[in-house]
Parts: sequence; C-alpha cells; structure tokens
Amino acid sequence: MTDNIIPEETLQTAIELMDERFAHTDRSKPVLSTLYELGLAHVAKDLISHPELYKPQTDLPIPNKKFEKVDPVTLMHTDIKLPSLPQVFIEMRQVINNPASSASDVADVISQDTALSAFLLRMVNSAFYSFPSQIDTISRAVAVIGTKQLSTLALGTSVMDMFKGLPTDIIDLELFWRHSFACGIIASQLAKMFKQGSPEKCFVAGLLHDIGRPVLMMTLPDHAVAATAISRQKKALMFKAERVVTGFDHAELGGMLLRKWNLPFSLVTAVLYHHSPTKAAKTPESMYVYFANIIAKTLGIGGGGDFFIRDIKNERWENHGLTPEKLRELDKSLAPVLEDAFSILTSMTK
Repeated sequence: MTDNIIPEETLQTAIELMDERFAHTDRSKPVLSTLYELGLAHVAKDLISHPELYKPQTDLPIPNKKFEKVDPVTLMHTDIKLPSLPQVFIEMRQVINNPASSASDVADVISQDTALSAFLLRMVNSAFYSFPSQIDTISRAVAVIGTKQLSTLALGTSVMDMFKGLPTDIIDLELFWRHSFACGIIASQLAKMFKQGSPEKCFVAGLLHDIGRPVLMMTLPDHAVAATAISRQKKALMFKAERVVTGFDHAELGGMLLRKWNLPFSLVTAVLYHHSPTKAAKTPESMYVYFANIIAKTLGIGGGGDFFIRDIKNERWENHGLTPEKLRELDKSLAPVLEDAFSILTSMTK
C-alpha cells in the first residue's frame, strides 16, 4: 500500500486524514476501496515531502443569522462586479472567428502577452504532450497543436489572475489552483486513455470546474463564509452547504459565468455538472471532470474548499471503464505529468 520508508506516525496521520475524507462513503465498494488505497499512498508521501500542504484549516463559527436565498440569474445581472473574460482571450476569439485570419494572426495575439506565451510554451513542452522535439515559438505551437486547442489552453491560464487578494482563511488560492490544475490534468489523461473528448477542453474544464467558489467569495462574501463554516464544522460537502445558505452552489454559479462569457457548451456543462453525475455522463468532458475532481480529492491534491468524497455507485465508475485496474494504471501515469504541471503552476503564481 505504501512504501516501507513511511514512518509509522506519518502513516497513522495519513490514515486518519483518509478516514475523514471517506467518511461519507462505503469503502467495501471495489472502486472506492482502490481510491482509498491510492489516496493513502499519495497522502503519506505528501506528508513527508510537502507538509505545508496539510496545515490545519482556520476555525470559522457558524453564523447565527439566516441568509436570504439568492437567485443566481439575478446575481448575474446586478451591479456586483463579476469577473470579465480576459482581453487577450477576447482578441484571440475574434481572430479565430474571422475567416480571413491565419494561424500566424493567432500567434501574434498570444505573443503580445509574455506571461501567457511562457505558460503555453512550457505546457506544450511538458509531459502533457510529450512531443519528441522542443517547440520554441508560439507560431510553431499553433501549427503543431492547432488554433482552437491552443486558444482553449490559453483561456485556462488567462483567468488565474482574477482572484488575487481573497481572504486566505476562507479560500487558499495556492491550494485551490493546485487542486484545479490536478483536476484538469487528470481529466485530460482520462480523455487520452479512453480516446473520448478533447484533452485540451478536459484540461481547461478541470482547471475552471471550481471557478464558482472564488466568484461566490467576490460577489457574496458573507454567504461564502457561512457555507465554508458549515462545511468545516458539520463536515458537510461544500456544494450542499452552499445550497443551504444561498439556494445554489458553486457549480451552478461557475457554469452561469462561463455561459455569460459565451464559452463553448462543453466547458459550460463540465463546470455546471461536476457534482451531478447523471447529467455529466452526457458529454466526455463533463464526465471526465466529474471523475477527475473525485480522484484529485482522493489523492489529497490541493483543495477547492472541502475534501470529502461522496459515496458513489461502483457501476458508475466501471460502466465508463474506470475499473480498479484502470485507476491503478492512471495513477502510475500521473506522476510526471503532475510534476510538470505543478512546476508550471509555481512559476505562474510566484
């Protein structure tokens, strides 16, 4: 299960963390048992190499007052300042939608943003693609990957600067983006493993799946704090705590924001349904983000607010090919891709 080098005390701490994480589940189910086993190995090693990722959460008192439910549609049309789609992506979309434009025109737009260009070049030269030779220009990246695929990747990183300055006792953005990156990587690996959906769309959908969490913090901070307190104190699933306080959850809010941005339907539904497995099963991107979110939480990678695993029907996994054997195969392939991804993330958030 875990290497012999893991000290007994560390292993016991990892077991306690995993037991809490799986408190809502029936671990006699083969898939959940396998996920627990894989998660325990990851968490035990992480406790040694990255203990800072497991700092205790801040205690938040549950508010005494009852909040009025909010209509998320109304919220989208109020004077509350919602994040706007990054300008560089708007320009890229205009170029892509112009029949007279070429791949070099897209490369020119991207190249104007040095941070975005650096991210994309690191991404295309990482284990995410594993190309045999170095790609050293954006124009070459566009030629190799494709205009739409590269613009989809560009969208992911373009949103990461929107939420700086949010209170870290409510949402730790370093852990938030670490979890989001992992979710995107795992979803893309699933798309490649089963040859369904677009790996780039799966990556960006995973990267954005929890975007409703910081947006809720920006637009309704008191509600967000109350939901976080309920989740921590009652050990409740975050999206259920949000529904109690606001009447909707971060998945619904995130999906509505992406729809407001006029993003592709596959990205909108992947964000909207990442807690709704029956609806998520209708498209590959939605389905893989749903599974990837659970796998990333299981492995203890970052955090989007809570880390509890839902009880899931075993056949829901196996009917989509995610047998215990396939989960172990996926786990073995993740290490180099995640290592590269987190290296890129670290360079972006310094």
